[in-house]
Amino acid sequence: MAFASGPAMDSLRQDFRYALRTLRHTPGFTLAAVVTLALAIGANTVLFSAIHAMLLKPLPFQAPEALVRLWCQQLDFPQASVSPPELLGWREHGQSFAQLAGFARRDMSRTGADSAERVRAARVTPNFFQTLGVTPTQGRDFRDEDAQPGNPPGSVVVSHAFWKKALGGASDAVGGTVRLDGRTYTVAGVLPEGFTFPEFSEDVDVWLPNWLDPESHGNHYMSVIGRMAPGVTLEAATADLARVAQLIARPGAPGEKAHGVTTDLWQRYLTSTSRPVLWALWAAVGFVLLIACANVANLLLVRALARQRDGAIRAALGASRGRRIQQALAESVLLGLVGGLVGLLLVMWGMELVRALLPASMLRMTPVELSVPALLFSVALSLGAGLLFGLAPALHTSGADVLPLLKQSGSAAGARANHPLRNGLVAVQLALALVLLVGTVLMVRTLRNLQAVDPGFDAERVLHARLALPDLKYGGPDQQRGFFADYLERLRALPDVESVGMVNDAPLGGTNSNGDFTLEGAPRDSGLRYVTEYRVASPGYFRALRVALREGRDFDGRDSEKGAPSVIVNEAFVRKFLGGGEALGRRVRLGWSDNEPFRDIVGVVADVRHNRLTEPAQPETYLPYEQYPVHTMSILLRTSREPSALVAAVRQELKAVDAEQPAYDVAPFVDRMDRQVSRPLATARLLAAFAALAVVLAGVGVYGVMAYAVGQRTRELGIRLALGAHPRQVLGLVMRQGLMLTLLGVGVGLLAAFGCMRLLAALLYGVKAHEPGVFLGVAAALGLVSLLATWIPALRASRVSPSVSLRAE
Repeated sequence: MAFASGPAMDSLRQDFRYALRTLRHTPGFTLAAVVTLALAIGANTVLFSAIHAMLLKPLPFQAPEALVRLWCQQLDFPQASVSPPELLGWREHGQSFAQLAGFARRDMSRTGADSAERVRAARVTPNFFQTLGVTPTQGRDFRDEDAQPGNPPGSVVVSHAFWKKALGGASDAVGGTVRLDGRTYTVAGVLPEGFTFPEFSEDVDVWLPNWLDPESHGNHYMSVIGRMAPGVTLEAATADLARVAQLIARPGAPGEKAHGVTTDLWQRYLTSTSRPVLWALWAAVGFVLLIACANVANLLLVRALARQRDGAIRAALGASRGRRIQQALAESVLLGLVGGLVGLLLVMWGMELVRALLPASMLRMTPVELSVPALLFSVALSLGAGLLFGLAPALHTSGADVLPLLKQSGSAAGARANHPLRNGLVAVQLALALVLLVGTVLMVRTLRNLQAVDPGFDAERVLHARLALPDLKYGGPDQQRGFFADYLERLRALPDVESVGMVNDAPLGGTNSNGDFTLEGAPRDSGLRYVTEYRVASPGYFRALRVALREGRDFDGRDSEKGAPSVIVNEAFVRKFLGGGEALGRRVRLGWSDNEPFRDIVGVVADVRHNRLTEPAQPETYLPYEQYPVHTMSILLRTSREPSALVAAVRQELKAVDAEQPAYDVAPFVDRMDRQVSRPLATARLLAAFAALAVVLAGVGVYGVMAYAVGQRTRELGIRLALGAHPRQVLGLVMRQGLMLTLLGVGVGLLAAFGCMRLLAALLYGVKAHEPGVFLGVAAALGLVSLLATWIPALRASRVSPSVSLRAE
C-alpha cells in the first residue's frame, strides 16, 4: 500500500531497528523489563478473559437480555421458591412477560441395564425450552398435553450427552423408550450439543414435563424464569407482577398469601457471587500493571538521562523533538509488545487459578479461555502499556535545553540526584503496593475467620451418600421405612463404622426446606412470624455428625410411626420463639396441613450452619423419619478410618438391598467444608501473589532511585567526608531522603486503600473493610521494606572514600 513506503514509515522502521539493537546490547535491562511486563500483562489478560466470559459475553440463549429470574418474596425469605398456583396466577393476570416457565431439579435411576445408574433429571413446565429459545435438534419440544394430569408417564427430552452415552447416538432414538425409576418414557427430542442450564451444578440428562397443580397452595418448590415482552423494562415487569401477587392472594381462605415478587436479570443473578471477586481481582492486577509501568518507566528514565547528551547532539544535527520522542517510544512499545507476548505464555497457567473462583455451572456454559477478544485485549494492553511507561521519560528528556547539555561532559550530562519524576514514580509504586497488601491481609483474615467458624458439627471422618427412591417402587411410607431400615442396619454392621444416621437436607449441600408453624400458647398479636426450617432425621443422625444435644433426648424407638408426635428444635429456635426459656414439653404444629397434629418438643440441639459458613444458623425443627418418611435422604456414616475406604462397601450394601437403586454424591463430608473456603482461599492466594510482586517491584524501585541518587552525589558526599563529616551524618542524609519518599508513598497509599477496600467489602467475613489495625500494620511493614531498600545504598554512601570520590569526574 502507498502509505507503507512513505518517509514516516521509513523513519518508524529505522527507529524500531535501532530500538531492537539497543535492547539486544543491554540484556540485563531488557530481561528485567520484559519479565516485569509479562507478569503484569499476563495477569490482566487472564482476568479480562474471565470477566469477558462471565460478565460481558451474553448468555448463549435467544435474546438473553430479556431473561429474568423470579422468586416469591416472603417476609423472612426474599428469594423463596414459587408454588404452582402462584405461577399460574402470574401467567394469567400478568401483562409484562411473554413466557414464564418453572423448573425443579430431581434425581432418578435408570433401570434395565446391568447395574443401577443415576440419572440427573429435572421437571419443567412445557414452555421451558421455548422460554429459553432452545429447540431440539432431533424430535420435538414438549407440548401442553405432555404434562396433563391422569396421562401415563410419557415424553422426555434428553441431552445430547445422554443420547450419545445411554442411547448409543442412535438415529432412531426419538420415539424409542428409556426406563427411569421403574417407568417407561418415550424420547420426544434430543437437545443441541453443548446445551447446559446454568442454574444446576451438574448437567441434566433427562427433562420431564411438569404439571402445575392449581390446588397445590403453599407448596413452594419451583424455580421460575421468564422472558419479558418486547419493550418492557425489569422495573415495569416487577411492578406488574407485584400487582398480580396482591390480586391472586386470598386472605382468610384456602389459597396463596399476599406474597411479593423479587426479580433480577438472569445473567446478573447467575454471576452475582463471581462479580465482586472478579472486579476486585481485576483492580488488583490493574495496580500491578501500573506498578510495573512505573518501574519500567524509571528504568527508561535512567537510561534516557544517561543518554541525554546523545539526544542533544542529534538535536544539534537537525533531529526534531517529535523524531526524538518517536525513537524513545519505539523502544518502549517494543518492550511492551515483547512483554505481552511472553505474558501470553503465562496465561494458560493463570486460567486454572481463576477457574477455581468461578461456579462450575457457568464454566460449563461459558468457559474461560484465551478467546479472540482476550487476544485483542492483550495486544491493546501491550501497546498501551508501552506508550504509558515510555511517554513520560521521552517527553521529559526531549524537552531539555540543548546548549547546556552540549557544554557538559561525560556522565555529568543530565545528572540530577533528586529527580522529581523518578521520585514520583516510586511513590506511586509504594502507594499501589500498599493497597494490594491491605487487600491481601483482609482476605487472609477472612480465610482464617472462615476456617475458625464452628459449623455446629464435626465433618471429619464422615462419609456422605444420597439416595432418591422412585415413587413407583417405594410410593408408600411403609415401603420407604422398610428400605431405609434395612439399609441402615447393614451399614451399622460394617467394620470401622461408629454411627450411622440420615437426614433429608444435609448441611452445606445447597438444599433446604422451610415453612410456617403454630406454637401452642404463643400470643397471636406478637408481630412475630413463626417460620422454621424443616429437617427429617433418623436416630443416629446427630451422633454421626456430632451435633451436640443441649437438652432432652435424641430420636429413638419412642418416635416410631405409632409413637407420640415429636420434634427436636435447635437453640436458634429457642432463642427466637421461646425467648431462651424452657423448650421441653412445648408443642408445635407444622403449617402445611390443618390436620397436622401438635408435636411435643423432646430435645434441643446445637445450632448448625446449614446454608453457608458465613450465615448464622436459622431456627430449625427436626422431625423423626419414622413419623414423616420422605423419598430422598442423605446417609451419613462416622468411621474410625478414612471415609473414602468405605465407598465400595456402601455401594455393595445398597446393591444387596435393591440392585436398582443408585447412590450418588458419595464422598467424604469434609469436602463440603473445603468447598466453603475454596473461593476465599483462591482469592487470598491470587491477591498474595499480586501483592508480593508489587512489594518486590516497589522495593526495587526505591533501591534504584536511592542508588542512582547516591551515584550522582558521590563527589558531593566525598567532599563532605573530606571536610570532616561523620559517616553516620552521610548515612542519615541519604536515609532522610528515603524516609520522605516512603512517607509520601505510604500516605497516598493509605488514602487510596481507604477508598478501594469497598470493592472487597462483599468478600470479607469477620473483619471490617477499614480495619485500622490492618491499615497501620501494613503501612509499617511496607515502610520497613522501603527503608531497608534505602539503607543499602545509604550504607554504601557512608563508606565512600574521599580520595576516590574527589578524583572522580
